[in-house]
Amino acid sequence: MKKTLILLVALVLIVMSSGLFAACEDEGPAEPVVLKMASAALFQYADPEQAFADAFNARCGPDYTIEYYPAEQMVPFAEIFDAVRTGAAEMGAITPSAYSADDARLGANEIPFLFNNIEAHIAAMPELTELYADILEDNFNQKLLCLHNYTAVEIFSVEPVHTLEDWDGLLVQSISPTTSALVDAFGGSAVFLDYTEAYGALEKGTVKAVITAPAAGAIFGLPEVSPYLASSYMVAAIHGFSINLDAWNDLPGDIQDILLEEAQTASDAIDALCKSEWESDFASLEDLGVEIYFVPQDEIDRWKDAASSVIDSMLATLGDFGDEVMDIAEDANDQYPR
Repeated sequence: MKKTLILLVALVLIVMSSGLFAACEDEGPAEPVVLKMASAALFQYADPEQAFADAFNARCGPDYTIEYYPAEQMVPFAEIFDAVRTGAAEMGAITPSAYSADDARLGANEIPFLFNNIEAHIAAMPELTELYADILEDNFNQKLLCLHNYTAVEIFSVEPVHTLEDWDGLLVQSISPTTSALVDAFGGSAVFLDYTEAYGALEKGTVKAVITAPAAGAIFGLPEVSPYLASSYMVAAIHGFSINLDAWNDLPGDIQDILLEEAQTASDAIDALCKSEWESDFASLEDLGVEIYFVPQDEIDRWKDAASSVIDSMLATLGDFGDEVMDIAEDANDQYPR
């Protein structure tokens, strides 16, 4: 009886062991899964994206890995969003507003003067992520992993722009339909050019001002040709990571969880990087001789009134979605007054 019991226990242990081994073998994919991530990021902005890929690979490799391609090495900036949709790139670092022609809601963050400052901008990101996630999943076959701030655009100019009257007749390079409409509403004349052409356009006198981010101003040497900057947190930018929905659904639940965790860690790091740079960029620009003018609230209110037709038109197009974005922004602005 005792010998029989021992044999029975041994048999059970063997069966259990073989079951465990089988379970371990089933956990991994039949072949390694490589998620190619397309990005247009340059310089220090590529670092946290690379860190995201490295952190995920450290936890999930070699079965599941991300191959990161910055600086448009894999896909041109204008095609990243659609590449993720079709699966030409399994993942992408995306700027939703760049694709607002496909869905106006993707450009809701460009409502002029949406946020008081970068702190309010960052505070709004979690709720905005939930809104944008539904759009991407429902209409663009991708899962939004995270969203983060990408600062805002301001105006660099040859002569000071302090008041609404200073915009009158001003030739201004714009970089999007929203900024073009904004310049026209202020009484200026918008000249639509790629943001990389700012220096040359100012140098040649094609324009007398440009709308771009302070960081871009420093990178492209704008202090040499435009010694004035007016800051009003005019138009906010957002950025994020997404994954093709089919690729996402093929991942096991635990891998999905890790991907979301590491994406959020990277997103938080990008928020912190952009905030730090936002502050340091102004100091650097001042060191380069740029006179920085922080537009006071009463003057910003005048600019907003002048831009009311632009804002109202955007909100009419956005419908309930625009109202939700405005509510989120209002809560964030209450936390961080100008």
